[in-house]
Amino acid sequence: MKKATFTGLLLLASLLLFAQKEVPIDVEFQPNGGFFRESVEVQLSAPGGTIFYTLDGSTPTRRSEKYKKPLRIAKSTVLRAVAYHNGKPGKLYAHTYFVREPETNFPVISLGIAPSLLFDPVKGLFMAGNRVENDDWKKPGANFWTRQEIPMQVEIFESDGRCVHNSLSGFRLFGGMSRLFPQKSMTIVARERYGAKKIDYPIFGEKGEKDFKFLVLRNSGSDWGKSHFRDALMTGLLDDWDMEKQDCRPAHVYINGKYWGIYNIREKINRYFIADHSKGVDKDSIDLLEHNIIRRRGSSSHYRRMLDYIAKNSLREPANYAYIQSQMDVDNFMNYQIAQIFFDNQDAGGNIKYWRPRTPDGRWRWVMFDTDWGFGLHDGHAYKNNSLAFHTEPNGPSWPNPPWSTFLFRSLLENEAFQRQFVTRFADHLNTTFHPGRVERKIDELYQHLRPEMGRHLQRWRLSEEEWHTQVNVLRTFANERPYYTRLHLMDRFNTGGMRTLQVSVEGGGSVLVNNYVNVNGNLPFEGEYFENLPVKIKIVPHNGYRFVRWEGMEVPADMRELTLKLTEKVTSIKAVFEKYEHPLAGKVIINEISANNRQSGDWLELFNSSKEQVNLQGWILSDLKNEFVFPNVDIAPNDYLVVCEDINK
Repeated sequence: MKKATFTGLLLLASLLLFAQKEVPIDVEFQPNGGFFRESVEVQLSAPGGTIFYTLDGSTPTRRSEKYKKPLRIAKSTVLRAVAYHNGKPGKLYAHTYFVREPETNFPVISLGIAPSLLFDPVKGLFMAGNRVENDDWKKPGANFWTRQEIPMQVEIFESDGRCVHNSLSGFRLFGGMSRLFPQKSMTIVARERYGAKKIDYPIFGEKGEKDFKFLVLRNSGSDWGKSHFRDALMTGLLDDWDMEKQDCRPAHVYINGKYWGIYNIREKINRYFIADHSKGVDKDSIDLLEHNIIRRRGSSSHYRRMLDYIAKNSLREPANYAYIQSQMDVDNFMNYQIAQIFFDNQDAGGNIKYWRPRTPDGRWRWVMFDTDWGFGLHDGHAYKNNSLAFHTEPNGPSWPNPPWSTFLFRSLLENEAFQRQFVTRFADHLNTTFHPGRVERKIDELYQHLRPEMGRHLQRWRLSEEEWHTQVNVLRTFANERPYYTRLHLMDRFNTGGMRTLQVSVEGGGSVLVNNYVNVNGNLPFEGEYFENLPVKIKIVPHNGYRFVRWEGMEVPADMRELTLKLTEKVTSIKAVFEKYEHPLAGKVIINEISANNRQSGDWLELFNSSKEQVNLQGWILSDLKNEFVFPNVDIAPNDYLVVCEDINK
């Protein structure tokens, strides 16, 4: 009985403590923030609490204005409020009221932040401050070089006016030399100690990531005051490449209700970015480096060992090259170098980020970012530049291409197989990714998207509209002229022979792969420029329900599915012809189970023979766009199974 009474007293005490615990009082806004054609009256409520508010972006405290009656807001304003109860503040709230702002098809981002934190002449993060060395154009010591993080309120409005995110978040300045511009780049950091621990909205659309820990509001970097979309253009051209790169979306940004211009919303390259863009990678188990082996995450030891191996072992030897292929993703690096060379990115040498998963078979990969110095940023005739020589210069001697920055590429080019593949792959990309027509369409798409919105931005920062159009024309000229000069540079450096034209067409249900990269189908014949001394490989890929019949244009046996063409003539034309075909075993020999990208067991699939006869699979082909397996002399008995696997032991 005494024990029960004691237990009851404990329960009563716990209930009393819970009753005394303060529950933060919410502040209700009526109406919520948004876009208004006329001034708006806003009513605040917090039953049981006393509300204090600010209208200049600063954090409300008990020293702020006390709310007594509805507020009339006649211009774009960030209204921040907090409710006090028993002397204790509740959660901070904010809503932005955009009044008489121009209509837009862009998303709009509102930042609410104490003005003194940004604009105080001595301590403000946007200001030079009193410790700057004014005689140096880089302004060392200026406040805007800080890495400091401060709290701010962030609201993101979709292009249809919906508010899709509203939370207290972290604010940082972002970028390198672009911090010198009056419109400075910024980073939004979602942290639980501020509010929401992530921005839970697919800001880049259905194909982009679904949520974000970090977002960058980029002022276009070195391209500020010029095209305002150079980096977005170049990285956007690589959408179908196997390479980590940032998504991009332009947006209007306001700070404390004041228009701050167009920014490009970008992802921040860090461990979260790597995990988001690389299937199966643990963000806490990667090595992430930048510049000259500067560690950002994990360890640099694996990369240092790889460089040391290359320094001591010539990659001319196939065995040494094969080992390096196991240490780094050579295909990824090759594409990375091709893009930087084509772009003529004069800032690519040391401005690099590279990473690997910390697993026994983890290989190094390179991230494409910050390409603003490309496509003629500082020179309208940059399309003539021999960037291949620039990126293979053995003794820069310093920025932008110091010897360490070209060492890896120079070493790989010593290997004949890499060299041949590099030139051939470059030719593939010049015929497709970097084809003038395709690049011009991408430029026009970005230009037309910005054009209706750009006037406000140019006026806000007193920039020249004429210069903007001039820079867009520089991009167009580069797109049209660059492939010709790039081919000349390849011919000058390597034993390619003369340029040759290859024409490939398809009739019926199928496609042709050129060099396992260019996919040619019946809807669009292909014509590209290749080189006399570098044979081109083509192979047929029948569509489901079709079979390959013959080649036309050249005397080739009909049973040859793959050809290696030495382009001796100025123009070589070939057509692949397919016809409808129903195999007698269609629907009888089927893929019964499949396991792709299985890290535990390796890839495998299971075939099932549902027919009443034994089936010999010799010559049958299992393929995707990258791999092809031809079956040996093997049978499947009636109603029996056959497993095809990457690793029998696993």
